[in-house]
Amino acid sequence: MAEVKKFEQALPVGFKLTGGAHVYTIEQVLGQGGFGITYKVKARIKAGNIAVTTHFAVKEFFPSSCWRNEGSTQMLYSPTTKGEMEACLKDFIAEGQRLQRICSINSNIVSVNEVFEANNTAYFVMEYLSGGDLRKLVKDNGGGVSEAVMFNILTPIAGAIQCLHDNHMLHLDLKPENIVMRKSDDGGPDVPVLIDFGISVHFTNEGAPTTTRPSKGVTQGYSPMEQFAGVSTFDPRLDIYALSATCYFLLTGRDPKSAFEISAGTIAADLNGRASKVTIDNIVRGMSKDFNNRPATIRQFMSGFIANAPAQPVNAGYSTVRQGYAAPQAAPEANSETRMVSGGYVQQQPSYNPRTPVYQYETKPKSKRGLIIALSALATILVLGLAAWGVIALTSGSSKGKSHSKDDEEETLQYAIDNDNFELLKEYAEMDSARAFYPLAILYEDDENFDEALKWAKAALYSTELSDSEQRKANKLVERLNNVINDENYYPSMAEDEDFYPDTVMEVP
Repeated sequence: MAEVKKFEQALPVGFKLTGGAHVYTIEQVLGQGGFGITYKVKARIKAGNIAVTTHFAVKEFFPSSCWRNEGSTQMLYSPTTKGEMEACLKDFIAEGQRLQRICSINSNIVSVNEVFEANNTAYFVMEYLSGGDLRKLVKDNGGGVSEAVMFNILTPIAGAIQCLHDNHMLHLDLKPENIVMRKSDDGGPDVPVLIDFGISVHFTNEGAPTTTRPSKGVTQGYSPMEQFAGVSTFDPRLDIYALSATCYFLLTGRDPKSAFEISAGTIAADLNGRASKVTIDNIVRGMSKDFNNRPATIRQFMSGFIANAPAQPVNAGYSTVRQGYAAPQAAPEANSETRMVSGGYVQQQPSYNPRTPVYQYETKPKSKRGLIIALSALATILVLGLAAWGVIALTSGSSKGKSHSKDDEEETLQYAIDNDNFELLKEYAEMDSARAFYPLAILYEDDENFDEALKWAKAALYSTELSDSEQRKANKLVERLNNVINDENYYPSMAEDEDFYPDTVMEVP
């Protein structure tokens, strides 16, 4: 009986909701919160000339203070709240459009297809995820998962959260229920996806919220103390606390105590024997009562695990942990792993095919360092105009190159950047020289090789070695390439000759 009352304002099962692209038939109410109702729907879509039925999730803007008259589908509210409701509705639409753009950058954020208005309210259409949330995953594993599995879930979700933060958004409701597994169609590993942005807040470049609705939603055990007072400024440490608490849950199978009750000693004791000391210390630091003691960014938080990240397990069932945090976007193929060879690990790098939304891992070829240094020497010599010495350098092979210093290599890389030297930039990029990523992506774009351009643009976007300005440019390039590859209209965030700021999002009509 209580369940019926909970969803009594929901649209009825069988109701046909007409969107901008499709007609959606409601099959089930998935949940209801303070600001909306989520439905499972089905729709007929065209795949070429063939019509197929598939499922989506649809979120309806429907604050708890609103209602529907019996037999009506229109959302109603008190005339005294008209101004507030219209402002909140506008925020909801902007949130959907913002997610529609951001999910094209990071596939571990729930995908949004369209945003439309109907029934005196608004809706956005998302992918339907059937893999179950982290609470179900932990229960199915008998309570608590291994440290390696925790890393395999944490790493892509951390990349998704970093993507939000780069776009000046806070999620503010990270918890096991809001990380759901996307099941693979081909038997590959399930992929963790971040959902439910009902209380998320977007901020200006100066750190002030752009949304008008109040942000006082909290979850006991996952929200830090300062969140209970409301969120008025951009601070990634709010989400870092919740992410750390989620790690605690994955390892222990239990929800942590309230932020007002829990202590560092309790956290460490509960995690003892379930993870290594470095991991425990990092989680304890992330859940510090004093926000000044937490890592300031997701990148800093993840760097606390890097020295201790376990080797990638074979067939762990989730996206694998890469060596070094680089905000991964999606899961690798089912059989991908880090292989042990003589002399160390072979690190596998993702090659991205935007028409197949899964990273396919390929073993990174061994770098031909001798050849690269020789080419570097040649380029430097050409800059100096010493043609004769260049001939000698070419004929003497790698032994000449070995004598060149790091400064020489930096000078040669700068030469390659300044002169659009494709071959040199490609060699440096394959040697993980971050400064080569963006200019190489631009050259691939000029050559209309958009898949390779997107690969290197993403590498630049998530490199921790590049400046904020360089990452903004990469962010804009990723946006542009995604639109080109998917044959969509290109909606640049700003004019072509302006800098791109991740928090400035164009609201696509």
